[in-house]
Parts: sequence; C-alpha cells; structure tokens
Amino acid sequence: MSPPHITELATQTAQILDRLTEIIAQKVVNQLGQELKRIYETDLEPEQLHRPSVKSTQASTHGSLWSINKLAADSGIQKGTWYKWIAQRRIPAVRLGRTVRIRDEDYRKLIQKSLRPEINLSHRSFE
Repeated sequence: MSPPHITELATQTAQILDRLTEIIAQKVVNQLGQELKRIYETDLEPEQLHRPSVKSTQASTHGSLWSINKLAADSGIQKGTWYKWIAQRRIPAVRLGRTVRIRDEDYRKLIQKSLRPEINLSHRSFE
C-alpha cells in the first residue's frame, strides 16, 4: 500500500467512527428520554412535581394521616427534620407497620403554634 492510500483509509475510518459515535449518542439520548418520560408518567406522584400550600392540600391519600414524604413536600421542611421532631416528641406520630404518619390535626396545630402573633400597634408609644 502506498502512503496516500493509507491516509485516505485512515480518513475514511475516522469519518465512519465519527458517524457511529453520533448514531450511538442519538440512540442513548432517545432511550434516556423514553425512560425519563416513563418515570415521569408512572413513578412520580403529582405532589412530587410541585409544592402546594397548606390550605390547598388535603391529607387525602390516607384519610387524615400524612406521610413524612408528603409533609416534606407540602411544608418545605426536610424529612430528617420531621423525624427529629418525632423523636423529640415535638409532634405526635402514628406508626403503621414500618411507616410513620402524622395526623392532619397535629400538623395543623404545629402550624398554628409556629405562626407569629399579630402585633397590636395601637397600644404602643412611638415617642
């Protein structure tokens, strides 16, 4: 083989490898997209997609009981904090098998206790 022929063969091989790399990358992207769509449609619960306010959210999944995941999503408070508060008995919890639930009324009481009282400025002197 002459050197120009080897150079041409190397160029063709490089072009083929580049095209194969593009094809493989596109297939990976397509498969990843399909898998993400499947996860989105089947595995994610609507509550995991946005953080609703306390007023708009119902503890409807388990009647009047909240899971720690739903509390974390609803309140914006991390799951670890909820478990810590349960251990400290700051909020009562119900254990059902291996799961822990918080009664809706206890969650609402915690929110009420956490609200800052309104300040009545009519009795204050600003002198």
